[in-house]
Amino acid sequence: MEDYTGNIGAKLDTQGRVPVPVVFRRILQQTGNNTLYIRPDTYRKCLVLYSLPAWEAEKSKWRERLDLLDEEESGFYECMISDTQQVEMDSVGRIQIPKCSLQSAGITGEVRFVGVDNTIKLWNPDHYDEFIRISRENFKANAKKFLSKPKAE
Repeated sequence: MEDYTGNIGAKLDTQGRVPVPVVFRRILQQTGNNTLYIRPDTYRKCLVLYSLPAWEAEKSKWRERLDLLDEEESGFYECMISDTQQVEMDSVGRIQIPKCSLQSAGITGEVRFVGVDNTIKLWNPDHYDEFIRISRENFKANAKKFLSKPKAE
């Protein structure tokens, strides 16, 4: 099972390639596939990177929850899928991030890789620092609020 943790910076090269940090690369390579999927995060100004198995699981989860014969729900699903780009990790562990993806996340030169469960989020470091600052301000109240509520079924 993929389980990414950590917060590691990297730099884009002039062609828009970025080296995947070694700690994440080792886990990705265990999937036996260099094909990755990248899409804008639904709620935050960052990108989400999936291995092939994690991407297939995510799509499956969406299909189970949505009625694809419903016009509104199928439109939502198509937006989620069409915003996703397939990328290949090269022999030295770099990925080429599409320009449209970089623009949507406001990433220019520096990239912050943040492991979150079975995905890796790619942030503009300034956006990530602001997100974390706000999250930490609310951490104590949110811990009480979120961790004391009954488990959703």
